[in-house]
Amino acid sequence: MLGEAGTSNNNIAVIGAGVIGLAIGLKLQQQGHRVTIFDPNGVGSGCSKGNAGHIATEQVFPLSTPSLIPQLPKMLLSSESPVSIRWQDLPKTVGWMIRFLSNATSSASKASTRAIKTLNEQSVKSWFELLESIGQSALIKMDGSLLTFESKRLFEQYQRTLAELMNQGVNYEIWTQNQIRERLPEISKNVQVGVFFPDTGHTVDPYAICVELSQAFEKLGGRVELKEVDALRKNGGLLADAQRYRFDRVVVAAGVHSKALVKQLTGINVPIQAERGYHLMMDDKCDAFPFPISSADRKFIMTPMRDGLRLAGTVEYADVKSPPNMARAAMLYQQGNAMFQSGLNASKQKETWMGNRPSTSDSLPIIDRICDGKILLAFGHQHLGLTQAAITADLISELIAESLPSVNLAPFTLHRFS
Repeated sequence: MLGEAGTSNNNIAVIGAGVIGLAIGLKLQQQGHRVTIFDPNGVGSGCSKGNAGHIATEQVFPLSTPSLIPQLPKMLLSSESPVSIRWQDLPKTVGWMIRFLSNATSSASKASTRAIKTLNEQSVKSWFELLESIGQSALIKMDGSLLTFESKRLFEQYQRTLAELMNQGVNYEIWTQNQIRERLPEISKNVQVGVFFPDTGHTVDPYAICVELSQAFEKLGGRVELKEVDALRKNGGLLADAQRYRFDRVVVAAGVHSKALVKQLTGINVPIQAERGYHLMMDDKCDAFPFPISSADRKFIMTPMRDGLRLAGTVEYADVKSPPNMARAAMLYQQGNAMFQSGLNASKQKETWMGNRPSTSDSLPIIDRICDGKILLAFGHQHLGLTQAAITADLISELIAESLPSVNLAPFTLHRFS
C-alpha cells in the first residue's frame, strides 16, 4: 500500500534528495500534500548512496566527548589514522573545530547523548512503518552488528563505555574469541573479543532505499526536479536554476549544503562541517558474515551488501568543495585484509567513493520550524543520517500538521546556534 491521502493540501518543496529528503517527501505525499523535491544531482547521490548501511541505534554518544581529547594528537599525526585534516582547508574548518572541541565536556556530552537517544529509540519503528507502507521492508535487516577488539587492553579501556551504554539502555552481549570464531570462522584469529549489539541492523543496499522511496513518491504524484535552489525566501518562495517558485512550505534537507541557505535566510551561521567518509567495495568475502562488523582497533566497518562487501570509515575534515583523497579509500583495503584469516583478494577491489557527512559541532541535527512555520529544517545528522531518516520524516510531518511532536525537539532547534 502506497499510502492514503490526507485532508491537507499544502504545496511543499523539499530541498535535497538524499535519504532524509526522500523520506520526508514520501511521508508528506502520503499525507495528501503536493510535494516537489529539488536536487541538482538527483536521487541519493551523496552520503545516502555511499554510507556504511548501518542502522546504528547503539551510537547514542556525540562525536565530541571528553575521552576524545587525549586521543587526537596521535590520530592526527599518524598517516594511517582513521581521522585526518586536509591542512590546506584549515582556515575554512578551524572555526568549526574549535566549537566542536568546546563540546567535549561532560555536561555537553550528556545533553547530546540524551537527545541522540530520543531519536534512535524510535528510528527502527519509523523505518519499518515507512518501508512497509511501500512494500519494501526487506531492504533493512535487523540482524545486529559486532564490534571487534584485537587488543585486550583496548577492550579493558572500553569497559567504561559499556557501563555508559548500559546506563543508556543499549543492549549488548560480550562474545568470546571462541564464540566469534564459531559464528564467523573466516574472521582473523587476532580478534580477541567482541561486543554484539542485537538491536542494530543494516540495509543490503543504501542506494536502493533511496530509489524505492523516490519511485513510491513519484507514483503518488510527487515530483523530483534536477535543479539547484539558489535562493530561499521566508514566505516560501525560492529560486532554482533561474526559475521562481512559490510554495506554502519549504523543507531544507540538503545536508551540509543547507548551511548557505539558512544563513541567507536567517543570518545564523550554522557550525556544520563536511566530515568526509570513504568506502571501498570488494567482490570478495561477501558471504563471510550476516551483519556489519566494526573494528574498535582499526576504526572502520565492513557491511555485507547486495553488490559486495562494503568497507567504510575514516574521517577527513575538509572543505566541501575540495577534491577527494582516494588514498583514504585505498587504505581501507589494508584494514579489511587484516580482519580475515585468509585475507582479501586484492584483484577483487571494486569502486571507491567519498561523501560529505553533515556534522554539527554538537553532533545533533537541526529539526525545526522557522519563519512562522513556512520553512522547516531537517539536516546535520552526521553519521546517523540513514538511522534517523524516517523518524526525522515523522517529526517534520508533525511540525507541518502543527501536532505535538513525538520527540522533544528543544535540543534540535536552529536558535541554539544564534
